[in-house]
Amino acid sequence: MSTTKSRPWQGLLLLGSAALALRVALVLLLAGRADGPRTYEHGEIAENLLAGRGFSVAFLGQEGPTSQQAPLYPALLAGLYRTFGVGANAVLAMQLLQCLAGAALAVAVVWLCWSLMPQRRAVGWIAGWGAALYPTHIYMVTHVQVAVWAALSLTLLCCTVFSSRWGGRGGAALAGLLGGITMLFEPILALALPILALAMWRRAAGQRQPHSLVATRLLLFAGVATLVVSPWVWRNYQVHGEFVFVKSTFGYAFWQGNNAHSWGTDKIPKASAASLLQQHDGTLAGRERAMWEARHETLYIDDVLLKPGGYRQFIGLTEPQRSRLLGREAERFIAENPGQYARLCLARLRYFFTFDPTNPKAANLAYRATTVIWLALFAAGLWLGRREWRALWPTAAIVAAVALFHALNIVSARFRIPVEPLSFVWAALAVAAIGDRCRAMFPSTAARGEVIAMRIAAPRANPEVEALVDIHPRG
Repeated sequence: MSTTKSRPWQGLLLLGSAALALRVALVLLLAGRADGPRTYEHGEIAENLLAGRGFSVAFLGQEGPTSQQAPLYPALLAGLYRTFGVGANAVLAMQLLQCLAGAALAVAVVWLCWSLMPQRRAVGWIAGWGAALYPTHIYMVTHVQVAVWAALSLTLLCCTVFSSRWGGRGGAALAGLLGGITMLFEPILALALPILALAMWRRAAGQRQPHSLVATRLLLFAGVATLVVSPWVWRNYQVHGEFVFVKSTFGYAFWQGNNAHSWGTDKIPKASAASLLQQHDGTLAGRERAMWEARHETLYIDDVLLKPGGYRQFIGLTEPQRSRLLGREAERFIAENPGQYARLCLARLRYFFTFDPTNPKAANLAYRATTVIWLALFAAGLWLGRREWRALWPTAAIVAAVALFHALNIVSARFRIPVEPLSFVWAALAVAAIGDRCRAMFPSTAARGEVIAMRIAAPRANPEVEALVDIHPRG
């Protein structure tokens, strides 16, 4: 018996500590760069909140109350601005807070695996350590972006739905709370809620629970999630004069990804960006600075097609109306160019699972290598773990739903991050299967490894260990 199996909390503490240490080390290593991380619209909204101008931003040529971003992340940043002042100290505090969230995410991945496959504890450890060591997840905490929080809230939501310890009304209410929080971080992840509701219904049906009881729990799940989101939706109605579900920018984002100049993302690459990637001193901080410079050398669709004269078409329109106007332009483009739209969709699907060529950061060799490994293990896990499909299908369905949504609309490298923890479950199954086959191929070596593990776990005399030593003597 392994020490992690007999004392799981020690293993989880080690896992969380290692994940936290790696993330904090990277944050501190990169903290001294001259330009510092960009806060984008999140920072502007946070500053406006502190200045008493409300949840507002400059968007499509007009400044005012906005639903361009979901509320929780800018509000969190505003709280740090209030505590540490606007600037580098608050950003560093956010990064360190995200280090904690990243470490919690790695532990949550273990919990998710154990909830889905309680009989396969080793798969949970493999997935958790994969999440802790995955370079993209270590690097994401340095960005002032919502990805780490969306990933954590979605993973915790899935853990709650599948955990046997959170059944009944309490579990349904907690799942609804986490579902609402997830949507207030990233509304696209609302796609996961009906899939999880279906999973709850099927699990209850398998346990032959009364339909009335199951329906009550599902209504509680949906009701609590609605209650969590409804204050923000009501605020949007008061501000815009119409119903807006969390964010107002669907039409705008759809237009960015679907026009005559689009590559399927919100950016257009430039040859000069590739040369900037090579201009560094060889250090990690220098390489990261070069990636930032190349990233901001890349053109935005808005800068090419809207600034400055294009903003005149939005005069007198509310924020949702501006977004819908651009959405209708995208619809006309698709109607006139269905073949090109199909090619954009296929390209976006490829970008979602591999690399976004419009983002210079995706050209980093470490990112590409680990992405290939992740994708290969994920695909292998879907095949090798097919016996677990009955338990694991919701995780694959959520990944597929989010991937399909972005393939049809717009994609970016960060859009995959929230669902990556769900894919780690499948990747861990592949690693476990490969390990099992290696042990089958080299049984004597595997047996000696088990003996060593048992000696470590039980260093005092143990008849079971000694018997194995007699069977498999050293040398």
